[in-house]
Amino acid sequence: MTYFPLTESQAAWKERVAEIARREIGPRAAAADRERRYPRESLDALRQAGLWGLRASPEHGGLGADLLTTCLIVEEIAKQCPSTAMCYKMHLEASEVLCRVPTPDQVERFVEPLARGEVLATVAGSESHGTGDNWTASPVVSTVERVPGGYRLDGVRKSYVTSAGEATHYFFLCRIGADAPPSAVSLLFVERDAIEWEIVEPWEGVGLRGNASSPMRFSGFVPEANRIGAEHTAMADVGGLFRPVLGVTYAAAYLGIGMGAFEIACREGDRRFPSGARRLDNPINQRRMAELSARIEAAQTMLHAVAAAFDRGELRSFLPVLQAKVLCSETAVQVTQELMTMFGGTAFAAHLPFERYFRDARAGLIMALPNDTAYQNIASLLFPEATQ
Repeated sequence: MTYFPLTESQAAWKERVAEIARREIGPRAAAADRERRYPRESLDALRQAGLWGLRASPEHGGLGADLLTTCLIVEEIAKQCPSTAMCYKMHLEASEVLCRVPTPDQVERFVEPLARGEVLATVAGSESHGTGDNWTASPVVSTVERVPGGYRLDGVRKSYVTSAGEATHYFFLCRIGADAPPSAVSLLFVERDAIEWEIVEPWEGVGLRGNASSPMRFSGFVPEANRIGAEHTAMADVGGLFRPVLGVTYAAAYLGIGMGAFEIACREGDRRFPSGARRLDNPINQRRMAELSARIEAAQTMLHAVAAAFDRGELRSFLPVLQAKVLCSETAVQVTQELMTMFGGTAFAAHLPFERYFRDARAGLIMALPNDTAYQNIASLLFPEATQ
């Protein structure tokens, strides 16, 4: 169920994408996980449906969807294939600010092609600490050199780049000049085919195995025309557009994982054994499913309320975004963990996909803004004097 009220358009998009996901994405999900295969065909199905331009404005050829519709779409994709959902979510995140504050030149070169399905973007935002430590993200972004007409990247290494090597464009966080303080973040839109790059290590994650989230190294020249916003102050200027979409789409992806596993459990739990008994005949399992349903509905209702507040221009703080992110990701972990227990050896032997959903859900605790960090930020917003 969806307790938060939806418009006719929002409900229609939810059903349309659910059908696309069931038909085009779900059948490929197991192979993407098992073979660590990038979900090109699944992403192409979304492209053919016009969904790569979901957040681009109709003026520029996009769909101009609101954030609540975006949540619904990401949830439906994640129910079927979490790896596809994460690649798609990162595309939306990477193109968000560009679609909101483009220059006329960027509209022609990036936004309109994105709306036509010619640009697949991702975020290259997380840094590596140092040589040999490719997977531990640092809170400080790398420095690029200001040169005539643009910027020089000299082996800048990013630790987790979803769609590494597959995306055509990279939303690139950096500092311009060696003297720029850590807070002086600038944004570049880096074209894959106009710069040197390499994948430092293959992606062999425990979960989300198909999303190609490898460390990358970038070198070469990026023209000034590819800068998004002002030098040094871009994140401060447009963070209010970028951060809510980042947090809410992460929450939607992880919640979708829990929802997808729960829907499978509803079907499989009602299946009768040769004896005529069902797993749902067990009172413990009845209680388990009832509790998980309540947690899913609560998390989804909060997430949708946050997205709707953003759409109305009433989101006054980042606090509810953080709360929705931790609630949705922890709900997904609890749901998948309980279902692994409920389905016992059948789940443990991977005869049903709960093991895959269980592994994928774990990423929600530690990836992007880890929940430990999110809770620290929540505390600082609730009790600013106590955390100074």
